[in-house]
Amino acid sequence: MDVERVQKINSLALDLMRQGLANDREDAVTQAEQIYRSRDNSEGYPTVKESARFDGSQQHNSTESAMPTQKIQEILEQNTKFMVAKIKEFQEKIAFLENEINTMKTKQQVAAVRQQVAQESSAPSQQQERPREQQFASAKETASNMHPRSGNYTDQDVSIEKFFYMGHK
Repeated sequence: MDVERVQKINSLALDLMRQGLANDREDAVTQAEQIYRSRDNSEGYPTVKESARFDGSQQHNSTESAMPTQKIQEILEQNTKFMVAKIKEFQEKIAFLENEINTMKTKQQVAAVRQQVAQESSAPSQQQERPREQQFASAKETASNMHPRSGNYTDQDVSIEKFFYMGHK
């Protein structure tokens, strides 16, 4: 057999298994070989396909009553295992994220405590500077109260010509 023929047989065997025409891999390979032999003997593909379906349907009919319940149980078990695994995965991710949040909170608290300690240690030097700061703050407050849009200016501060244009229209 050449490589192309083996590849074609394998791909056809996989298709037969997916469609449920073969019970296992060996059965699928034998059916695929029969199909390709029949092509070589110029027997039509549809007749071989029908015979494969007929063989598969006979095998399915004999175990039809027992097979669906077993398959249903297997499918349900697989689904429950999958769901349990996903739920556990999500729980682990949530626990990991909670741990990260807690570590970030503790880092913030530590940083806040360090700032407070730094402020307390520099408090004596700040007490000497506070009178100076209060003088600057009062000067800033008076400067901020004289904002031009608030109306704390006189006619001498701004001429009326700057408000209105008296030139040609």
